[in-house]
Amino acid sequence: MILKKRLTRIIAFIISCTLVGICAFQCVFIVNENMKQVDSRSNRDDVMESHDYTHDINHLFDQLWAVSSIYLRNTDKNSRYTCSKEYEKSIKQAMQELELMDISGKLTIENPRDFEYYASCGDRVLTNTTKSAEELKSDYSIEYIKGQTNFFPKGMNWYHQGEKRWYTTNYGLTYYLMYGSLPKQAVALYDLDTTDLESYTDDFGAVLYYKTDGTMPVPENNYRNNEELEFEPANREAFEQFEHDEENVYYALPDERNGFEPNERDIWSEGKNVESVGDMSEVTDTDMYMFFDENSRNWIKVSKDKFQKYDEKNSDITIYIKPSEALISEYEQYQTMRGNIEQDSVHKAMPLIPVGIAGAIIALLLLIACGYDAEKKKFVLSMPDRIFAELPVVFIAGAAAGVFALLYGMDEIRTVLAEYYTNVDMGGIITGSALTACYAIALGSLITLSTRLKCGSVFKTSLTGRILVFVWKYLKKLCSFIRKKLDLRSIRHIEKKALKNDLFMRRFLMRTAIAAAAEFFVFIATIPSRELEAFLVCSVFLLVLYVIFSFRDHAEIAAVAKQIADMNGGDYSPRLVPEKSPAYGMTNNLNNISDGIRHAVDKQVQSERMKIELVTNVSHDLKTPLTSIISYIDLLSAEEMSPAARDYVNIISQKSDRLKAMVSDLFDLAKATSNTDVNNEQIDAVILTRQVIGDMTDKIAQSGMEVRTDIKVQTAPIMAEGKKLYRVLQNLIDNALKYSLTGTRIYINLDSDEKLTYISVKNISAEEMNFTPEEITERFTRGDKSRTTEGNGLGLSIAKSFTEACGGKFEVVIDGDMFTANVILPNIEK
Repeated sequence: MILKKRLTRIIAFIISCTLVGICAFQCVFIVNENMKQVDSRSNRDDVMESHDYTHDINHLFDQLWAVSSIYLRNTDKNSRYTCSKEYEKSIKQAMQELELMDISGKLTIENPRDFEYYASCGDRVLTNTTKSAEELKSDYSIEYIKGQTNFFPKGMNWYHQGEKRWYTTNYGLTYYLMYGSLPKQAVALYDLDTTDLESYTDDFGAVLYYKTDGTMPVPENNYRNNEELEFEPANREAFEQFEHDEENVYYALPDERNGFEPNERDIWSEGKNVESVGDMSEVTDTDMYMFFDENSRNWIKVSKDKFQKYDEKNSDITIYIKPSEALISEYEQYQTMRGNIEQDSVHKAMPLIPVGIAGAIIALLLLIACGYDAEKKKFVLSMPDRIFAELPVVFIAGAAAGVFALLYGMDEIRTVLAEYYTNVDMGGIITGSALTACYAIALGSLITLSTRLKCGSVFKTSLTGRILVFVWKYLKKLCSFIRKKLDLRSIRHIEKKALKNDLFMRRFLMRTAIAAAAEFFVFIATIPSRELEAFLVCSVFLLVLYVIFSFRDHAEIAAVAKQIADMNGGDYSPRLVPEKSPAYGMTNNLNNISDGIRHAVDKQVQSERMKIELVTNVSHDLKTPLTSIISYIDLLSAEEMSPAARDYVNIISQKSDRLKAMVSDLFDLAKATSNTDVNNEQIDAVILTRQVIGDMTDKIAQSGMEVRTDIKVQTAPIMAEGKKLYRVLQNLIDNALKYSLTGTRIYINLDSDEKLTYISVKNISAEEMNFTPEEITERFTRGDKSRTTEGNGLGLSIAKSFTEACGGKFEVVIDGDMFTANVILPNIEK
């Protein structure tokens, strides 16, 4: 694999970033160098695409729309007004407020760039050129045809006409809303005399007039200044919506606040009930306006639905605005020059493409080889790969956003820094460095994500993954907790069900409840009448009855206790009781338990019998051919043969003798395990021990080991089978002779107390004892794993089985290299 070593990958990463950085630096320098040629035009205000140019053409459009909508719509071809005098007055006032008409009534349209324009409303036309509307069409012109803008004209940095709409009403108001560059955003025209009318200014700067006689709506959220009707703002709207009551007269505020004298109020109330109201919301009608007529001194109620407004359309207005030919020619030359500069930048950047491609190829190889460990020959995670996986993703997104922002704002960076660094392209240096840094951050983040993907650790190393694992872990705990609770609930349900079916418990509860109820009845019947003797007699009688019935049930429960005692003694025979007996349920359960135990014991006994029979039969079947083999070996030994053949016969003889001993051991072990063929008798453990040691004197001498004997008592009478106990001691001493370390001693100790006799054989093992006492007493288990000595692994197993068959206890103690075999036998009681 390419880039196997980590150091080579680090070098490749640096080379990739360097190549991409060189490409980025050179491209930025080329672009900045060429863009300097167009910088001089960016600060000019007399060309297209400048802020002033866009503002001037949009301002001209706003003026022409206002003139067309307000002035041309209400004049004829001779510029005479076709509306009423009041409306004409409102038009002139509005046009002057918008700075579109002077005091003499002449239109004043501001056009500093000499745009050619054409505006019409119906058959009324306003233009400053002899050209027709069709001749003013171009890619650089604003075309507003029948209230719709067709396209976005060239040469503008931004385009804004705003929402221009207007509506009329049934009470003489025409309202124009025109967002844009005019001095006011909205104006209101009235087809009525507004002299001496109250007014207010809305949020768009339009002055709205209103009457209080019910012919015009009053402002609901604006409060007029009237000395006679001056209310608190909190009650103003409620008072205007006040429902007139013919029987009563209400005041929104106390008399001293509303401006009326008491005698004046009595005059115009004409004997009606007069009441001051602090909160007018209690007597309002939200669908009505209430007006107070100053002349009649009465309230007038007018429905809000009476006042209507009608949205009007701009479909009769057409506007064309075209820049001068000089501006268009200059803009097209500029665009041609800019295209040539961009093309020149592309030609200069072409030789840098191979450098960038080389850096990208190295980056691709890094992504393929990243995370590989040459020593372990597999992909592994390093320290940076163990941080939260979300962090590299954020770095990649941040790097991408940084590249986009740098490319988008490269001109601004160069322009700003060019004011301070005239001889050095500091903007290019900063932009190139930032682009290279973004590339390095993105590549490093991609490398760590690629390594995680190869190792399958993206989820494990992410914060989201760890949170999900944490949540899943505790969800499992919660589910386990709920499961335990449900299981406990199930157990309780079973217990409740068993209690429900328990006739003894039901009888006990019923008997106790009846006794308590009867005792309570006796108490009520006797104590209030002071018959204490009757209460005592009845109470004793009830107690005797309760005890009699309780003992009757207890007798049947005692039978259950006897059955349990019999089962403990080994009697698993079933018991039969009547179904109406309180012990029926418990007896039936005990019978089921007895059947289960009996079947399990029978099955275990059968299994043990089969194993014993198998071992016995196999041992017996092996004895016949083995005896024949030994006989033929004896015959061969008597024949004359070569020395090599004689050696072969000797080896066969040794192995056959060993096999014969193993078969005999298996047979003896099977009988000991089955506790058959055991004839215990009274023997002396001291005499037996001395006899075993004396019989093994020759073998001890041949082994070269020194045996130390420590018999602390003169006699130790025990009940055991002499042959089996002899075999136990023989196996223990033989085991010590085989496995003791050369040059060490073997210790045989015997001691006795009033109850037990203790025989122990100790030796230091020649091999490391990497086994447990339980393992070494298993069948066919040997201490020397290399099998350098002869043995079948049955010695200690036979010793344990024979000891237990004699009623004793056999145990092995391992302390470092010290091996101790203990035989513990019960003494005969004196």
